[in-house]
Amino acid sequence: MRLSVEDTRTGKRIKLDVKEHHIIERIIEIVIKHMGFISSEQRSYALVFKEKELPNTLTIKDAIHKFGLKEYDILMLWTKVIGG
Repeated sequence: MRLSVEDTRTGKRIKLDVKEHHIIERIIEIVIKHMGFISSEQRSYALVFKEKELPNTLTIKDAIHKFGLKEYDILMLWTKVIGG
């Protein structure tokens, strides 16, 4: 399944090929590494689809069934400051 993820801070967008068994947490890790973010920035990240935050433990298959996710959809990467 092909998806895009857009960083809400920079507007930068990347395309990913994901499998139904992939979990959201792993996709976030791939995206922040690809975009060059440093994990020690005291931030946490979330993927959002249609204004709903996707739980980190959710699989792509679950997102398809629960949120209506489909191929070529765009997920937004939200950044949250930890302790801020």
